[in-house]
Amino acid sequence: MTEIPNSKTPISSLLQGQQISRSWSKQLKINAAVNLAYGICRLWFSTCRVRILHPEIHDQWAMGNRPYIGATWHRGAIFYCYYFGPCHHLVMFSQSEDGEYLARFAQKCGMIPVRGSSTRGGQRALVQMIRHLREGRGSCATVIDGPQGPRFVAKKGLLVLAKNTGAPLLPGIWSSDRVLTLEKTWDRTLVPKPFSTVVVGYREPLFIPRDCSDEDLEGYRLELERRLNDVTREVDDRCGYKTRW
Repeated sequence: MTEIPNSKTPISSLLQGQQISRSWSKQLKINAAVNLAYGICRLWFSTCRVRILHPEIHDQWAMGNRPYIGATWHRGAIFYCYYFGPCHHLVMFSQSEDGEYLARFAQKCGMIPVRGSSTRGGQRALVQMIRHLREGRGSCATVIDGPQGPRFVAKKGLLVLAKNTGAPLLPGIWSSDRVLTLEKTWDRTLVPKPFSTVVVGYREPLFIPRDCSDEDLEGYRLELERRLNDVTREVDDRCGYKTRW
């Protein structure tokens, strides 16, 4: 069976080893880069027009009051941090140096970062997200193919979170009619160009039963992956963008 840490364990002990020690020069470098990136992106993205493909799902879940677990692909994380920042979701970011930059950027956008991934610190982060949902503090989210791929392949972490809290997984992704693709990145990172139209799409929330076995959990993982890839095709087709599979 999939195991998680005891949710009653004191947060102080869960956080031991999670804080990343960096030199003052590195901290200054990261802060300067993040402040500059945030200022540019805030001005840049504010020129974009957002179009919602599935307004009923968007209004009821993404912008509603019911807690959910947002699931998306790594390629669109930068714009999603900006767009959903005001919702103050608790979002998992990896403990890598790249994750440090993105976590601080997301925090400036309004998100609440928690550090961990499938390769390091994931269980500590998972416990914090479980508490966040059970105590009704809001929704959670993360990319489900991070921290280093393979892209468009879902990992099980968020499914364990959904199973233990009853909160549904909400697959969502965006594309744009004019977009920059960073071809040398593993996820083919997307950034919408100024004054472009960003199309946001969803699929129906996916609920994971609390008595779900590990074997059944794999089936739900494949279903989540299928739904997210399906909506990825839809938004890319609407925008005339060739998906970088």
